[in-house]
Amino acid sequence: MVKASEIISNNIMNIMKQNGKKQIDLADYLGVSKQVISKMLTGGRMINAIELQKISEFLGTSMEKLVKRPEVRQETNAIKAFMGKMETQEAKDGLGIADEIANLICFYARTRENAGEMMKPWEV
Repeated sequence: MVKASEIISNNIMNIMKQNGKKQIDLADYLGVSKQVISKMLTGGRMINAIELQKISEFLGTSMEKLVKRPEVRQETNAIKAFMGKMETQEAKDGLGIADEIANLICFYARTRENAGEMMKPWEV
């Protein structure tokens, strides 16, 4: 089960990343050190309601959006899930090619298995 503090910190980090905001910018806005922000975002320190309100103002979003459980479905395909963690487009492209090759290998293996059955004479 995911803790509420993890959901909040993940939402904050995702919105910061989308908006190109840095932890140091948030620290300056809240009037705290970068270490305090780091502890807030890693679960070492709870975020109180006043801080959450200020963070929502800083990010230009609602408090509800910061505390809401994401509706995104977990990727069950390991390759695609790993692909989402890649930083560069080249790495994503390379992993995509590897996934296509793996699919082709599986396709040819199934075709070969089925070919033996297809070559047998039909029984009347």
